[in-house]
Amino acid sequence: MSLWHIAWSYLWNRKLTTALTVVSVALGVSLISAVLTLRDETQRRFEEEGQAFDIVVGAKGNPLQLVLSTVYFLDAPTGNMDFEIFETLKGHEDVVAAFPIGMGDSYGGYRIIGTTRDLMDFSYGERAPYALASGRYFEAPFEAVVGANVAQDTGLKMGDTFVGTHGLVNSASAEVHDDFPYTVVGILERSGSPNDRGIFCDLQSVWNAHDHGHGEEHGEEGHHHGEEITAALIKLASPALRAEFKDGVNRTSNAMAAVPIWEIQKLYEQLLGTAKLVLLAIGYLVVAISALSILIGLYMAILQRKRDLAIMRALGATRGEIFGAVIIEAFWVSLLGIVLGWFLGASVCAALNSYLVAQIGFHVPPVRLSADLVAAYSAVLLMGLLAGILPAWQAYRTNVARDLAEL
Repeated sequence: MSLWHIAWSYLWNRKLTTALTVVSVALGVSLISAVLTLRDETQRRFEEEGQAFDIVVGAKGNPLQLVLSTVYFLDAPTGNMDFEIFETLKGHEDVVAAFPIGMGDSYGGYRIIGTTRDLMDFSYGERAPYALASGRYFEAPFEAVVGANVAQDTGLKMGDTFVGTHGLVNSASAEVHDDFPYTVVGILERSGSPNDRGIFCDLQSVWNAHDHGHGEEHGEEGHHHGEEITAALIKLASPALRAEFKDGVNRTSNAMAAVPIWEIQKLYEQLLGTAKLVLLAIGYLVVAISALSILIGLYMAILQRKRDLAIMRALGATRGEIFGAVIIEAFWVSLLGIVLGWFLGASVCAALNSYLVAQIGFHVPPVRLSADLVAAYSAVLLMGLLAGILPAWQAYRTNVARDLAEL
């Protein structure tokens, strides 16, 4: 019988103690797995969306607030800016694409986003975040294309009509624009992006809804002097132009420019990075306590098995083999804890994925092995093996004659 089989058999002779120790290791591993996975995946998705546009321009204020409100639909806008600023930016020699964004109303808690038809054709890399699942894109004011989350949560279908309410959150006292109903003409494919939570329409729709009955003066022929937009999404000829373009806008216009990817990276470094370190520290503390459980459990087991160990020695087992058998027990407990912890971590990620999809439109996959995760699992396994050294040394020092005399 091999040492591996002997160690496995000894473990399950004390099922309750072994199971509790494995679960304690698994809890720490699951926390570490979930934290690392959520950190990596959310950062990847935030940065992926943040790189779709090189520059966001809006009213002066907090640049992070501007990025979160315009790119991720997560915060209140910083205000409005004149449409003439957008037209000037669009004509800049370094700008290859520019899209106006107008916000102010919502339906069922989802933002109504006024823009131009050409934004629906925008793609970057291999992603096409405005691809249609059914229907067509808007072609006239008050035709709406809704995101996958919007369609799922509100029950809106092709041909349905709805009216927006003033403001970006649900409020019973909010003004309802009953005179300006929207018609659903398209539903977007689920993209795992903030667009899943958006309701897109022609910018003229937003302007007309806020004209308070004066839309006839402006008609539906196009944009007109004096109108405002919430922000502008800008794609430059090269990412290398971001800093110069941003400084130029901030210096020469009554607006503020921000680079989405820079703001998101600062957010992760300053705020979320600290939270990640705290949660990882808690995870490793749980694992350290689990390692102590392994040590105590194995040590008590050695005291209870002194006669068994003495018999093994009398039958020819060497001190090294006895030492190795105990270390293998610690290895089994640690490995089982890691495996169970991986499944628990995946379950946590699956549960949080539903929340993240609903709140910010980001899909988080189950726990996937990464360099950081492999390093973490290796550290947990090492801690478990180190915890087995003291009990193994105690077994190594078995006094055969004395322990056999006690039989």
